[in-house]
Amino acid sequence: MAEVTRKDVEHVARLARLEVTSEEAEDLTKYFGDILSHFQKLEEADLSDMDPFGIENAEARPLREDVLSQENRREAILREAPLREGDYIRVPRIMEEA
Repeated sequence: MAEVTRKDVEHVARLARLEVTSEEAEDLTKYFGDILSHFQKLEEADLSDMDPFGIENAEARPLREDVLSQENRREAILREAPLREGDYIRVPRIMEEA
């Protein structure tokens, strides 16, 4: 599996429009590297005898009832938006017009 580099972290931060200090970039490089190493360990696990669709103790899991709600949350959501234009949430442009 590929290794996470500082350049990768800076690239992702730029895509997410995050300001990352040099120290934070180093910390994040190690953090994401640790996450990838956990995935490498998972890849090593022998799952050949496992049914990918098998569910053990399915009847022991409680199911919740589907409840129809007529609640209109539009105003509550729009109140939380940083920029609002009428009934829409305004977001910054991220692509140039063609």
